[in-house]
Amino acid sequence: MAGDGDVADEPDLGALLARLLPRLAALEAPILQAEGLSMWEYAIVTELASGDAVSQVELSARTRRDPTRLGRHLDDLAARSIVVRERSADGRQRTVRLTKQGRAAYSRVKQAIRQIEDDLLTASLSAADARRLRQILARLVALD
Repeated sequence: MAGDGDVADEPDLGALLARLLPRLAALEAPILQAEGLSMWEYAIVTELASGDAVSQVELSARTRRDPTRLGRHLDDLAARSIVVRERSADGRQRTVRLTKQGRAAYSRVKQAIRQIEDDLLTASLSAADARRLRQILARLVALD
């Protein structure tokens, strides 16, 4: 019966996220703009910040970015000394890694974004619930 915890009363996860994501993007946009990064470039930098050099093929898969578009982003990031692209020893692959400048930019952006996310979450949730939500979302993403 409607109103008694029926599934029909619960909003779809996709609908909830569709409403939340533009709000997050709007909050993050000024931070990214201050560093001269697009949302896609930040996604790329975030993937690179998690480890050592990675092949462009792997980076394309991780970011779900078409290799041609990824290449354009990497060209732009390399021109700004945020990433460096190198040929592998056998010359068949190109690897990408963050520069020292890129790591510093990532750190600044990450810290600022984390603060606005925490502010957004704790406006409606306890700090413990906000942490738990972040953990749950990370687990769902890991299912990919």
